[in-house]
Amino acid sequence: MDAEEQTALGYVKTTSYQAENIISYEQEDGTTRLFLFSAPVEEGPLSLQGGESNAAFSCDAKFTNITFPSLLHADAPIHISTLGQPIRIFPADQEEHAGRLMERTNAFGQKRQAVQYADLFGKGIHGYCTPTSFGVNIEAVLNERPERDTLQLQVMLPSLFPDTGSPDYILMKNDPNDGEVKSLLYTPLTVDHNGRWNYTSGIRLANKDPASGLYTLEYTLDSSFLDDPNTEYPVTLNQSVFNYLSKQPDTSAYSLTGEVQGYYLSPYALLGDATPKGEGWTYIRFEALNTLNLQADDILSAKYIFHNLFDLPEPAVVGAYAVTADWCSINTRWYNRPTYDDKPVGLVSVQKQGDYELDVTALLREMIKNKGREGAKYSVQNSFLIRCDTPGSNILLASGDNGLYSPCLELIMK
Repeated sequence: MDAEEQTALGYVKTTSYQAENIISYEQEDGTTRLFLFSAPVEEGPLSLQGGESNAAFSCDAKFTNITFPSLLHADAPIHISTLGQPIRIFPADQEEHAGRLMERTNAFGQKRQAVQYADLFGKGIHGYCTPTSFGVNIEAVLNERPERDTLQLQVMLPSLFPDTGSPDYILMKNDPNDGEVKSLLYTPLTVDHNGRWNYTSGIRLANKDPASGLYTLEYTLDSSFLDDPNTEYPVTLNQSVFNYLSKQPDTSAYSLTGEVQGYYLSPYALLGDATPKGEGWTYIRFEALNTLNLQADDILSAKYIFHNLFDLPEPAVVGAYAVTADWCSINTRWYNRPTYDDKPVGLVSVQKQGDYELDVTALLREMIKNKGREGAKYSVQNSFLIRCDTPGSNILLASGDNGLYSPCLELIMK
């Protein structure tokens, strides 16, 4: 559930609780409905302005200004500026690509305004660019099996250093050792016409011009998925290029990834014991709870809302479990998972694409009661994990932001 959907429900926005990742609404019965998102959130839907006679289509969001040229080429890139942090996106072929403003449904069933650039990734492979809170979500649509298994774009960034330690994304940092993350380049997700998805495509920096900061991004598609007779075209490649703002800690741990790092900023969470990365659990916390002036007795309900991206062949049960030790969002792996309670605090059956709720009311009240208590078993810092308790399952959930559904914590307060 995103901010646009909350606005559509007709809630009256309040200022009782203020933070960049929080939206609160006054309800008719006098209670407050409070949504804590995983990342800074817009207060309403994003829209593009411009027309055929204009030089560009533009989007002025809360955090980011984005400009899409009506004719994309080497001297007229897509321009992104998030609080002064710039990104420019160019076609890799140095050709001109005409832009057309349209409304379309993306790979996840979201209706969004997008600028279509004809043949952006090669003849007949159009690119669909959608503005998001911090950048651009880009889909390449393959109407048939392409001749090559690679697609390319070019991006220009300030003087930043790439961190390629994660298979899920490339981080661009202001220092090669322990620098701050400034921009992210996501590994793409591949989805066919029937919603069959593949998460083994890759991203790499194929080339860099040190003088200009111009990188060539190369996306490698899984040839076995493209050639699979069960894959129905068109096939969509979904990925994002965006500037980084703070994110509430969550991280996934997978049984087959060993020392591989970096699932904290992944746009997806894989749950189940039949995922491409082995069994997967995801650890979740909202550190904003530490700064909010909440009283446990005022919490009428607390629900974690997540979005299942694709239909499952059979129902699968997802559970929330209280974590009983502190954990690091960056360094948590399968082999060093923190301790947790064996009994779930909430369960929900998942099958169809859509939003689902896990009731964590009792746990959250205990977490709030224990604020400031050193070594408390149930705390904001420890929080909870979600996992799938149905054997043989493979569930793909939205985890990050920037064009996907954002998971959130919904509180009903007196």
